[in-house]
Amino acid sequence: MAWGRTTGCAGSRPLNVALRNFDKLTVAAINGVAIQTGFSLALSCDFRIAAAGARMGSATLRFALMPDEGGQFLLVQLLGVARAMDFLLRNRIVPAEEALALGLIHEVAPPDELQVRAMALARELADGPQLAMRLLKRSIYNAAESSFAQALDDIAARTAISDHHPDAREGVAAFREKRPPKFNAWLDERG
Repeated sequence: MAWGRTTGCAGSRPLNVALRNFDKLTVAAINGVAIQTGFSLALSCDFRIAAAGARMGSATLRFALMPDEGGQFLLVQLLGVARAMDFLLRNRIVPAEEALALGLIHEVAPPDELQVRAMALARELADGPQLAMRLLKRSIYNAAESSFAQALDDIAARTAISDHHPDAREGVAAFREKRPPKFNAWLDERG
């Protein structure tokens, strides 16, 4: 087993950290079986859509190994301590519908629609106010590991940036004019 642990950990841990810290929102499309490393990779993404029939979970204890890709941390954040304990110590591998009920994924799609649904979500997110969304993503993850006072300070610092951004002016103008906002014009101006 040493071959899998050394290679898997060396490659997957930095990838999971990079995904979690990525400046943009990420979407995982899960089709088939996502076990341990693949499961942790999916949990590192901001949004997860699974095909009906997909299964996911952890099975490291079947080999007396640890979930060293960050999966235990992500499961505690998503499920809480008691449910993460049950999930990991009982080697749970759950179907997509149960993963949805547990809050591990955001949507279950028919297998032939998985890619379309994942791309639709990615487009929806890409059309949103990018700067504010990036700041909010980081603030949400920070809040999960902070005190209430720290979370208030964090969002206040980020609000000082986003409130004065062109997307905020566009959002207010679109609301007043009763039209959909056209965010991210500033991205075109950079080029």
